[in-house]
Amino acid sequence: MRERREIEGIDVSHWEGDIDFREVKRDGIRFVYIKSSEGDTYIDPDFERNYREARKARLKIGFYHYVTARTVEAARNEARHFADVIQGKRYQGRPVMDFESFGSLSKEQINEISLAFLQEVREATGKPVAVYSDANNAKNTFDVRLSVYPLWIAQYGTSHPEMQNHWRQWSGWQYTDRGRVRGISGTVDRNVFTEEMLVFRGAVMKDKNEEDCD
Repeated sequence: MRERREIEGIDVSHWEGDIDFREVKRDGIRFVYIKSSEGDTYIDPDFERNYREARKARLKIGFYHYVTARTVEAARNEARHFADVIQGKRYQGRPVMDFESFGSLSKEQINEISLAFLQEVREATGKPVAVYSDANNAKNTFDVRLSVYPLWIAQYGTSHPEMQNHWRQWSGWQYTDRGRVRGISGTVDRNVFTEEMLVFRGAVMKDKNEEDCD
């Protein structure tokens, strides 16, 4: 079995403030997931700046969208909004669905919304997609139909993610929300990513050309 290669990463939004991405890279980070959007109209206020500065630092870049949909049709609308926001951008990470606030939705509704969103993003961008989830929802909420997409799992205070869910393995692991990285004044989510999170696999450890997966 081929050994999986791993890369240190962070995920950011406007909550991290003004980030010095060159310092971030000097501190060993090679992959950054940037919040692009939420709902069907919202764009993160720092999306453009985070993207521009991360590119200047020659980091591998991915984008995630925070889902608020309560119907399948709303999910498709959000997916198209996500695709529109990141259209024309150069990125190496799979576009990611972050769906974690469910309100009164049933498990079946949550999964139907998730599938509709992911399928629409895949179709609108032409890129493979991935799922972000905490360990509890990965185990108890998302069903086997979502396991065809790579899982970026959040679980803190453990030496490795507990994969008691429908996925065979994790592709990204958010291991703390209290990380410290040079170039960011406060705390930040820290992650380990594997090449399964890439749009094109096989270049996760290359530093000479950080834009070889566009």
